[in-house]
Amino acid sequence: MAGLRMAGLANVLNAHESWNCKSGRNSWHVGAVMLSKQGCSRRRLMSAVKALPDSNEDDKGSWSAFLTPSSSSSALISASLVGLLTGISVVVFNNLVHELRDFFWDGIPQRGASWLRDMPIHMTWQRTVLVPLFGGLVVSILNALRDSPKLNAAARQLLNSLAACITLATGNSLGPEGPSVEIGSSIAKGLSSLFRRDSKTELPLVAAGSAAGIASGFNAAVAGCFFAVESVLWPSPDSAVSLTNTTSMVILSAVIASVLSQVGLGAEPAFKVPDYDFRSLTELPLYLLLGILCGLVSLALTRCTTFMLHTAEEIYKEGLLPKAVFPITGGLAVGLMALAYPEILYWGFQNVDILLESRPFVKGLSADLLFQLVGIKIIATSVCRASGLVGGYYAPSLFIGAATGMAYGKYIAFAVAQSHPTFQIAFLEVASPQAYGLVEIFCF
Repeated sequence: MAGLRMAGLANVLNAHESWNCKSGRNSWHVGAVMLSKQGCSRRRLMSAVKALPDSNEDDKGSWSAFLTPSSSSSALISASLVGLLTGISVVVFNNLVHELRDFFWDGIPQRGASWLRDMPIHMTWQRTVLVPLFGGLVVSILNALRDSPKLNAAARQLLNSLAACITLATGNSLGPEGPSVEIGSSIAKGLSSLFRRDSKTELPLVAAGSAAGIASGFNAAVAGCFFAVESVLWPSPDSAVSLTNTTSMVILSAVIASVLSQVGLGAEPAFKVPDYDFRSLTELPLYLLLGILCGLVSLALTRCTTFMLHTAEEIYKEGLLPKAVFPITGGLAVGLMALAYPEILYWGFQNVDILLESRPFVKGLSADLLFQLVGIKIIATSVCRASGLVGGYYAPSLFIGAATGMAYGKYIAFAVAQSHPTFQIAFLEVASPQAYGLVEIFCF
């Protein structure tokens, strides 16, 4: 049998000499198929190709590509591995945040931070102030270790993730989505470096890691795909990236990470979405005003964050405070603000449920208090970001959007119910405040 295989291989090699370049490739195709049916190994075929004369280098390259594994398959395998590792890492990250939160806030009912408002302040002020302060202290130490030049990229990412866990578990006003994306991107870059991929193939892998981070953090594979396209691929000037392969890698990685998230964190959504109702077309102008309000609030958040970052940089440059003190100052500021507005503390997405009044046995907040929470949450988030605490922007944005929409809806409902007969606006049929809260969340 071995002699038959080698004889067939010799026939193919001899046939190459009697064909022109185009016909030679065709004869090679027939011969390769023939030999594969006879059981000739890929190694022997590759050895035969390399032994061809120098005058046929084009044929060599063509058949070397034909006989080597597909680059598309390799990319999909890499994307699957990124999704697997990211999903596991984000599940561990979220579970660690929950465990640490239960440790720092031991014995707290599962009511978000609203229970602090119902308790006498002399019973809660120590924990409310000291827990975020302690979180800032630990983050300051972790940031100092992370900035050490002796550490490699993997160690820095590990310390950064631990700092994010402490930041969120102690209630500081940031979110988990930023660290989740960083975990996915770091894993993708690490695998790209391990497999020695070039920059053209590294970008799709980083996009797949970012999609996996969002998908596993929020149990939303589609949202992860859109995030990767909008935040990683579109801003990139690299036009040589294959759209087909990149899309497949992003989708595959996001789906794998989302499945692992469901296994490790459960299939329940991040927060309970109340029923949405649209009463009549007369509400459309009200939603137009809500969109304008959303833009103004978003601009306020952006400007406030920029101002805080600039102020912190100026303080550091002038030597008024060392960099290590910044996270401690941020934690102290959040704790002091939480004495009057405990809802600004990060508590998963339970605070969003409280704002939307989608949890039973939870007292709703007034429109005035909701608008106050919007301003305080903007300040608290900007302070946390500027002080060096570690976390994302998405969870605070959901909170701000929900509070803005609910306050707006309650004011509209009050205006319609209490309208003066002269203005005759009681004929308007308006939806519940929860409907405006949902719309504002998606707009923000």
